[in-house]
Amino acid sequence: MEKDAKAASRRLPRACQMRRKKDYSRVYAHGVRARGSLILVIAAPADNPLTARMGLSVGRKFNKSAVIRNRARRVMREAFRLERARLPKLDLILIPVARQKHFKTTEVAPELRRLVKKIEKRLESTSEA
Repeated sequence: MEKDAKAASRRLPRACQMRRKKDYSRVYAHGVRARGSLILVIAAPADNPLTARMGLSVGRKFNKSAVIRNRARRVMREAFRLERARLPKLDLILIPVARQKHFKTTEVAPELRRLVKKIEKRLESTSEA
């Protein structure tokens, strides 16, 4: 029983995951983009700013192999889970861009943090203007 409680505390809560098409459409239409060497992040202010939320978009254009696409999803989800406490309350869509590279959480997490800081600065400058 104790083991299940510890595992549950490490999971990514459903409240942190974007699931509806409406949310994805809003972020794509009104979001700010930042591209790194591994991922592209599109972010928009959240409707309910309780926590940062994440959505993934990994299409066949990234890689034909479902195994590789699923690994990219797992790595990006884990990077978000690790960085979630330090991220601002934004809705984020993560898209992998490095097609030939093997994704590793240790590489994706710092890039995610860096790109979100960049987006946060852009959002602040647009809100002031």
